[in-house]
Amino acid sequence: MAILTLPSWLMLIALFAVPLVVGVYLSTRSDKIGSFVPGRAVGLDNYRRDVFQPGFTGALTVTLVITAIGLLIQFPIGVGLALLLHRNLRGSAVFRTALLLPMLLTPVAVGLMWRFMLDSDLGVINWLLDTVGLSRIGWLGEKWAARVAIALVDSWQSIPFVMLMTLAALSSLPESPHEAARVDGASAWRVFRFVTLPMLRPVLYITVMIRVVDSLKLFDIIFILTKGGPGKATETMGLQAYNVGFVALQTGRAAALGVAVAAVTLPAYVLWLRAQRASQR
Repeated sequence: MAILTLPSWLMLIALFAVPLVVGVYLSTRSDKIGSFVPGRAVGLDNYRRDVFQPGFTGALTVTLVITAIGLLIQFPIGVGLALLLHRNLRGSAVFRTALLLPMLLTPVAVGLMWRFMLDSDLGVINWLLDTVGLSRIGWLGEKWAARVAIALVDSWQSIPFVMLMTLAALSSLPESPHEAARVDGASAWRVFRFVTLPMLRPVLYITVMIRVVDSLKLFDIIFILTKGGPGKATETMGLQAYNVGFVALQTGRAAALGVAVAAVTLPAYVLWLRAQRASQR
């Protein structure tokens, strides 16, 4: 049995364990890209210089804020769309196909498309605000507007995933509890609140964990939309590591930030594994 699983273990070691060990090793050195001076071992200096500093704390805060805003947008809309499609109304198939299209696009394409739409002067979003008599918003030039804009764009692409997970769970639920609740005179809201939602909770929990992990490592959309601006208002952990490694060319410091990002993401991954085990019981 152990021999049969050996190829899988070798693949996991090659794809995950080796890069992690190399990253930890690089994080203890002063290597720089393009430098003629050989790197040297510096111990934990890179962590003291970059990780245990207000800059990393700020990037972590920005990451958590964007993640929280995204979850507040994605789950009410995603679950609501799943409940609507589950009723199999006329045109549901076409509607479902249209809703899946954002999930099929690459994050770079999504970022470029929304960057033009959110432009302060020529964007269609501000044109719509002008049409209804509202003032224009500097979506990508103001601190909180930029954070909300990133969360909205990420949610636009992620809502179909939440919808699909919820719709699959709804399709597998037994119908008898719902029929019993309706016979007892429960309203549609009470049926959802006290019957459907408790049965959906394990799947929703897993979906939340997956989206949290994805949001913590969000990079493409932010890089295309704001590159971390205005200032550092939208600089997440991943973008900070990119700037240190590929802009400042400090590979040792970037590796330390990468290890810190992995450490921050690990608890969410552990919770996801526990939720997955709980749903299988």
